[in-house]
Amino acid sequence: MAEKEKIRRRILKLRDALSTKEREEKSKQIKGKLFALFEFRAAKTIFFYAAKGNEVETKGMVGELLSSGKKVGLPIVKGKEIFFSRIFNYGKLLPSTFGILEPEEEHPISLDRVDLIIVPGIVFDIQGNRIGFGRGFYDRFLKKVPGAFKIGLAFEIQIVETIPKISTDIPVDKIVTEKRVIDCGV
Repeated sequence: MAEKEKIRRRILKLRDALSTKEREEKSKQIKGKLFALFEFRAAKTIFFYAAKGNEVETKGMVGELLSSGKKVGLPIVKGKEIFFSRIFNYGKLLPSTFGILEPEEEHPISLDRVDLIIVPGIVFDIQGNRIGFGRGFYDRFLKKVPGAFKIGLAFEIQIVETIPKISTDIPVDKIVTEKRVIDCGV
């Protein structure tokens, strides 16, 4: 675990060094690649996340999806678990315990309806493994939806060759950066 923490800190430092302008430009490039993917275009119900800090910006992506007819869910933290609630308006989100925007009202979406999950992360390796903040929320949730396609969004500086993996880690199927789409072969 100490090695994961070292990698997490190193990549957070790199990501935090990006200027607002760089983050916005790279996020636009990531959006273009994500929205062009077959899995994304074919999905009817997509679970997304509200970006915090220097993460890949998702507000514009979610806003565009809301006007496209697709169902969009964002996570709500309850105890040690997350569940996703359908949203209809990005402006109706409130900061949670961790300062992450969450839906103001709960509109549960059946897990068997989820086609695609957009997964946040601090670090990804090319096999689809990820390091988040270490609380395990997403890994526990992803176990419940084994049939959903999983895509990680990251800046190229967040990609490493390999990261330590434990048995509870759930990899993503693809990673989209501003430079490429990585098929993780999962």
